[in-house]
Amino acid sequence: RVEKGPGKGTFGEVAKCWKRSTGQFVAIKILNSFTERSGYLKSELKILKILGTFNADKFYFIHLFEYFNDNDKLCLVFELLEQNLFEFQKDHNFAPIPVRHIRTISKQVLTALQKLKELSIAHTDIKPENIMLVNHSRYPFKVKLIDFGSASVLADIQHIKGPYIQSRFYRAPEILLGLPFCEQMDMWSFGCVIVELHLGWPLYPGSNEYDQIRYIVETQGLPKIKQLSSGIKTHLFFKIFTLSSLDQLERTNIESFPSAEVKAELHDQKMMVDLIKKILNLDPSERIRANIALKHAFITMQKLKLQYKNTAYYGISIQTCFL
Repeated sequence: RVEKGPGKGTFGEVAKCWKRSTGQFVAIKILNSFTERSGYLKSELKILKILGTFNADKFYFIHLFEYFNDNDKLCLVFELLEQNLFEFQKDHNFAPIPVRHIRTISKQVLTALQKLKELSIAHTDIKPENIMLVNHSRYPFKVKLIDFGSASVLADIQHIKGPYIQSRFYRAPEILLGLPFCEQMDMWSFGCVIVELHLGWPLYPGSNEYDQIRYIVETQGLPKIKQLSSGIKTHLFFKIFTLSSLDQLERTNIESFPSAEVKAELHDQKMMVDLIKKILNLDPSERIRANIALKHAFITMQKLKLQYKNTAYYGISIQTCFL
């Protein structure tokens, strides 16, 4: 039984429904099965079946219960989640999310990305809209990765020249320049998401691909010569407020704590920025991988514990870190 009208998407809609057989609410993604989309639908279903062999709660993927065909539509039945991170920020007037909560989100998404890498799958559309809160009042900042409609097994897409993938604000330099790519494109996108959660607005809000490259270069400098010379789209680009350096992030949105607490939070933000820099490396071959990022001091809080174990900030951070 449909409980809430469908939300429209590019290729279909999502409806909140009541499943009588189990007595639970579910989300049904209804996809139009027209010929032009048939390949994408098969790919999405293939990947969801692969992910279905793993524990969705352990690896922070949305759980697919079942699927069925309804005339010319493919219906995917998912667990019902609460709200995506963009909606959450919008409901809070795009106020910056505290660093300790960003860590909680980061640990989960990095775990999901690490599993995708092991499976040679690229999500290709990491953005706040595709990271959903499970049940915020019961499990604060517990999230899951959703929408595998653009995801692909890398072997299936790496031969495509200049694929149109990733939402523009989160599009990696290798995709913009037309370079060889791998699952590290998802790490770039997530790096942009981390900054957006911290600032309250997109890091690189380009109005087109040229504008996107301009934002990146103004903040992080030019890509390496070898990248520029190899990119099949380089010639298209090389003839608001932006950050002049990622280092500026270290002192933005510091909360009002007593002096010892300020030092602890400053240290924590510095560790977060260090991770962001490693994620937002212009060269995907040097970009930090999810399994290494999970061991970074920002995620583990080892340095925070070593230097600021007796602060209230550390105590709060420990409490919010574990789900």
